[in-house]
Amino acid sequence: MNHIGRMLKVVSNYMDMNSNNNLAEINMTRSQMGALVYVFVSTRKGKEVNQVDIEREFNLKNPTVTGILNRLEEKEYIKRVPSSKDKRYKKIELTDSGKKIVECGKVKADEMEDKLLSVLEDSEKEELKRLLNKVIESIKREEIC
Repeated sequence: MNHIGRMLKVVSNYMDMNSNNNLAEINMTRSQMGALVYVFVSTRKGKEVNQVDIEREFNLKNPTVTGILNRLEEKEYIKRVPSSKDKRYKKIELTDSGKKIVECGKVKADEMEDKLLSVLEDSEKEELKRLLNKVIESIKREEIC
């Protein structure tokens, strides 16, 4: 019998491999796309995003995030502009190209998820989401991570 942790790891590895293959087609890494999606979603919610926010969200060190953002800026997917809320930080904004690449990434992620979950009935998919959300909420409350 498989342990749940190992099963989750197998699924995670599949998703990582598939994501990396798909993202390589558009000259992106999973870390870069993750940062873009975070900025995209946060901005849509009316939140201003800076580098420290990304460091905290992904539990990454400053030099790592600096590298990710530098590459995204070189690809012209983001721009750093002075924050109107806090002069110590630069706000990260998506360019039009950045928004387009996020949409492309979303399509690819949706395709992968559809393929992955194609063996489940709709009710099973909902139950899986419910159970995973329950575990995630428990992790957040207990600060296990």
